[in-house]
Amino acid sequence: MYIYSSLIHISLVNPLFNIVIATDKFKGSLSASEASLSIAHGLRLGAIKLNLPSDLKVSVIPLADGGEGFLSVAGRSGFFKRKEVNVVDPLGRSLKSHYLLSEEEPFAVIEMALASGLGLLEKDEYNPMETTSYGLGQLISAAVNEGVNHIKLGIGGSATNDGGAGMLQALGFSFRDRNGNLIRGGDDEYMSGSALHEIYTIEDSSVKRELKRVKISVACDVDNPLVGPLGATYIYAPQKGADELALIQLESGMRNFAEAVERHLGFNSSFLCDSSSFVGYDFSDFPGSGAAGGVGFALRSFLRAELLPGWRVAAELTDAEEMISKADLVISGEGRLDSQTLSGKLVEGISILAKRYGKPFWVYCGENSLTEEETQLSNITRIFEILKIANGLNDSISRSKWYLEKISEESATFLCELQSNRQTI
Repeated sequence: MYIYSSLIHISLVNPLFNIVIATDKFKGSLSASEASLSIAHGLRLGAIKLNLPSDLKVSVIPLADGGEGFLSVAGRSGFFKRKEVNVVDPLGRSLKSHYLLSEEEPFAVIEMALASGLGLLEKDEYNPMETTSYGLGQLISAAVNEGVNHIKLGIGGSATNDGGAGMLQALGFSFRDRNGNLIRGGDDEYMSGSALHEIYTIEDSSVKRELKRVKISVACDVDNPLVGPLGATYIYAPQKGADELALIQLESGMRNFAEAVERHLGFNSSFLCDSSSFVGYDFSDFPGSGAAGGVGFALRSFLRAELLPGWRVAAELTDAEEMISKADLVISGEGRLDSQTLSGKLVEGISILAKRYGKPFWVYCGENSLTEEETQLSNITRIFEILKIANGLNDSISRSKWYLEKISEESATFLCELQSNRQTI
């Protein structure tokens, strides 16, 4: 099965005024694709009703920041072959997952959420003490077996808090306690958050040597460290089902794992470096180490992965920057604008590109919590908010598509100003 889709264009006759729309999902209501197309449709209707000159070209580029939908975004950017893989889900049950293998060059695109994601579980199954990232490791291993030299990996939407130990286990790493006993070494026994406190030594003699030549670019939309009050456990584990006792146990286990990793990288690693004098490294404070329940930490520590803002990886896959450079107006959006928006999220990334090329930048959202100062710092020219016309939050979510089209239609009136400004340049 081949996956290919060109960028979507909604154009009027004789396109001259170029609008590029690159949104994130509106969480809980609209996918990135649905949101982008709703804005495009609303703008076109507004332009027609206002009798604007028929010189609009609207290019839609649905993006994702590394979480759910990352693979579908990549699938629109070129020729890929869908590769199905039998993996285990976060609770160790059999699952048919897949990744994309490029038909043009030796690289693969993998989405963690399709193997180890929270969306694969029922709410009463959330349990970061027992969920594992093993399935993600199986996807990576399958891609390596195909001979790729580059993996682009989205790690958002995880169900895990295992420090990436499950992923490493699937790649051939093994773990032993202080007495030298193998931890979770039997069939259907997977590393999880509850096992981290047992780890004392790590072995890598069974890891495929091919992994050393594979470059891994990680779409990582957070910059949290591995441990501490802003780390993987205390910030993200509660939404994955951890109660107060579990948080204490998970944090203790994560700290123990980080110490074991530092010892391993210092003295025992035959995989990462062949030199016996290799100096140990502690990546627990590295920005993004806390992503996906510590998977960012494991990827950086053991696979020398590059942790990048999710929007940057997605933009590279879709040639978004080139399109933005040629645009007259750039548009983005997400469900809620707040201070986290300005911390590496997709909207901030698109604003950076818009500013780089001196383009006006509009943002559409369900709710806007940015202060005036934050708005100015973000390079946002205009914000259009659903909640201003909806009958409360529940109404804005349940009828988000209709409201987004409506505010987009109404926003078309500001196109006159932009077109006039362009004509006077």
